[in-house]
Amino acid sequence: MAWLLAALVHAQPAARGWLRFGDGNTLSGELVERSDGGGLFRSDRFGMLRFTDAEARFEPLAAPHTPAAAPAPALPDEALGWRPGEWSIALSGYWRRDGGSTTSDLAADLDSTWQSRRDEIKLALSTNYKVVDRAVDTNDQSGSLRWLHELRSPWVTLGQIKLDRSTFSIDPLPALDYALVQASVGGGLRWRWADGGRTLVTLNYDRLMLELLRLDRRVYERAVSLLLENKLHLSSRVDFSNTLIAYRWPDGRTGWDSDAELSYRLSEHLSVGLRYEYRRNAASLATGTYNRLSLTTRLGF
Repeated sequence: MAWLLAALVHAQPAARGWLRFGDGNTLSGELVERSDGGGLFRSDRFGMLRFTDAEARFEPLAAPHTPAAAPAPALPDEALGWRPGEWSIALSGYWRRDGGSTTSDLAADLDSTWQSRRDEIKLALSTNYKVVDRAVDTNDQSGSLRWLHELRSPWVTLGQIKLDRSTFSIDPLPALDYALVQASVGGGLRWRWADGGRTLVTLNYDRLMLELLRLDRRVYERAVSLLLENKLHLSSRVDFSNTLIAYRWPDGRTGWDSDAELSYRLSEHLSVGLRYEYRRNAASLATGTYNRLSLTTRLGF
């Protein structure tokens, strides 16, 4: 049904204007479909949004009167070049007191994308700082750069480089600084839904290098992984996103790395949400199972 709805949307002329909600929020974009009791609106910021007359109204832009002129020749898509896509800054964390122990955890994330006709580049930076009973338990920094190239829709190729820097301890040794570099190449499929959401599935080959910074020692590892990534618009204000990676290691172990977030949009640029992270046997030096549930505040443009 998603492809049928998309075909109907693109077949109708779109009128530019404003979608004004009852709470005062306003979105710019195009009205692409009108029906009894509502319509479908393509927001410049959030993509396709379906609305009802009870929650919002569409106000078209007044068309300026200009003399008729010959239409300019259309530029090929390649001439449009790279353009900025979505970018956001998020803060998440929690504070917990259990008996006589106190834990505080704070994380910051920056995500930015650039797009062209067939390519998408995504830059992600994050840091996590955790204190347990006034002692630093976690001080991690990571960054990744991912390139997606569309071969022929929905087929895509993927290339990614990721760098993690952190510390780990092995009793009775002191904490050791390390850097973990992960390079991935793969291919798969990407679907774009009529409401502006998307789903990405790729099968990848991963090569990892662990460097113990103070000991000047390197260790290499490899894996095969399956990536599933979703970004879904559940309503005009509620979004759900998740990234799930399943690893298959040479010794037969299976690893999991999951990051999911349910967010509610307070305004065009500000949202709050609930985020859950889970890792087990993933591409890190963490032993056991990692769970983290936190509240997020996200500023997006």
